[in-house]
Amino acid sequence: MTTRIEVYIREDLVDAAGEGLIKDIEDLNVKGAKSARFVRVTEIEGGISKGEARRIASELLSDPVSQRHVIGEVSGPVVDGAWVIEVKFNKGVTDTVADTTLKGIADMGIAGATGAKTSTKVILRGKISKSDVENIARRLLANSVIQSFSIAKS
Repeated sequence: MTTRIEVYIREDLVDAAGEGLIKDIEDLNVKGAKSARFVRVTEIEGGISKGEARRIASELLSDPVSQRHVIGEVSGPVVDGAWVIEVKFNKGVTDTVADTTLKGIADMGIAGATGAKTSTKVILRGKISKSDVENIARRLLANSVIQSFSIAKS
C-alpha cells in the first residue's frame, strides 16, 4: 500500500520558490503565468496507519507554522483551474530525501514503512498554453537525465 503526503506553503504566505519560478518563466519570454506554488510530495510504501501517516506528515515532513499537509492529493481552491506539473525521479535514480525520510520514520518508532519516493508538484496559474507549460517543465523544472514530468489541467 502507498500513502501519499503532500506539503505546501500556507495560502496566506508567500511561496518564494513559486515567485522565483514566475520570474524564470518571464525570462523564457513566456507570457501569462500569474502564480506558482510548489508542493513537496512523499509517497510511503508499506503498511502504515492513517494515524501514523498524520504523525509523519505533521512531525517529520511539515512545519505547522508555515505549511499545510494533506494525506492524499491537494485539491479544491489550491489547484482548481490550474496547470499541475509533477516532476519525479526516473527509475534507478537515488532519491536521498526519500532515504532520509525512511530513516526519520524509523526513528519515530514507526515500523511499517518499507520504501519511499519523493517528487515535486508545481501548481501554475495563468493563461498559458499546454505547449508553454511543457516548455516550462522541460527547461525549468525537470532534468531529463534523472527526472520525468507529467502535466494535467485541474
